[in-house]
Amino acid sequence: MSRRLVAALVGVLAVGLLSAPASGGAGEAGGRPVVMPLRGVTLESVDRLDEVEQALARHTRRPTARIVFQHGSDPADYARAVRRLRDDAFLMGEILDSTAVRRTSVAAYRERTRDFVRRFGRRLDLYEIGNELNGEWLGRPRTIDAKVAAAYDVVEGRYADLGLRSVITLNHWPSHDCYAHDWEATLPFARQLPRRVRRGLDLVLLSFYETACSPRAHPGVRQFASTLRALTRIFPAAEVGIGELGAQGRADGLPSDPTLAEKQRIARRYIGMHDRLRAAIGPRYVGGYFWWYYATDAVPWDRPHSLWPTLEELYAGLGRPSDSL
Repeated sequence: MSRRLVAALVGVLAVGLLSAPASGGAGEAGGRPVVMPLRGVTLESVDRLDEVEQALARHTRRPTARIVFQHGSDPADYARAVRRLRDDAFLMGEILDSTAVRRTSVAAYRERTRDFVRRFGRRLDLYEIGNELNGEWLGRPRTIDAKVAAAYDVVEGRYADLGLRSVITLNHWPSHDCYAHDWEATLPFARQLPRRVRRGLDLVLLSFYETACSPRAHPGVRQFASTLRALTRIFPAAEVGIGELGAQGRADGLPSDPTLAEKQRIARRYIGMHDRLRAAIGPRYVGGYFWWYYATDAVPWDRPHSLWPTLEELYAGLGRPSDSL
C-alpha cells in the first residue's frame, strides 16, 4: 500500500519533504521525512567508513546517501554503516546493482529484499527495488518485471504497515545509439511494467551516463523534461528525478580515466539543470543526482583533486526558498 511523496513546509525555508504515511507511523527507528530536493551520492562500498562519514557530515545541506548492497553481501555487512551514516544523511538502500540482477533468480531477489527490509525497516529512508531496469545486461523484460514486482510486493505489500518508500531507476536513453534492443527504450519499457508497480511506486529516477551512448550523448533540459513528464503520467503516484550520474573511466571499459575537470563539467551540467527541470515539471520533480563515484571522487573530502568541493557548491545551491516544494 503506497503513498504519494508529498510536499510540506519546513521551518521558514519551506523545503519539500518525502513523508511517511500517517498509517505507517513514524516509529522510534525511523519513518522520518526526507527533505527535498534530494542531493544524492552513491556509495559502492562502505569500507572507508570514517572518511565517508566525514565527507557526508561536512555538506551544508543533508545529502541522501545511496548504499549499493553488492552481490554476495547480506544485511550484516551494512549494519554498521547504516547505524553511523544515518545521523549525517538520509539513506537509500539499493537492493542489488543492475549488473548482478541477471544471475539472481526471482525467488532469491524476493528473499534478498525481505532480508534487508527485515533488518533495516524504517532505518532506510528509501528502498531502491530495481536499478537501471531497462538494460539488456539484466536479462529480458519478463524476468526483469518478475523480479522488480517481487521486491515491490515485499516493500509495499508484506511490510506495508511500515510505510516504506519504494524507488526504481530507469536508464535514460536519449537515442537509439544508446541501446541494443527496442525493448530497452525508456518510456515503452516503463509502460510495460506490472500495473501494481506503476501505480504504487513512490519515486522514479533516470540514470544517465554520456559515455553509455555511441557517439557520446549530451541531452539537454528539454529532452530530460519530456521524458520525466511522461514518467509522471506512467507512474501517477510517484515523484521523479535524476538518478545516477558520473564520469566513467577504465573500470567501465573506457580507454582512460576522466580528469577532475571532466568530472566537474558533468556534475555542473546535469546538477545545474535543477532549476529549469523543476520549472518545467513542477513539484513532482525532486532532484536526485546520485553521483555514482562519490567514494572514489569525493572521499576524503579534503584531498587534492577531490570532487567534494564541486558537489558541495552545487548541492548547497539547491532548495533555496524560491525552490520550495
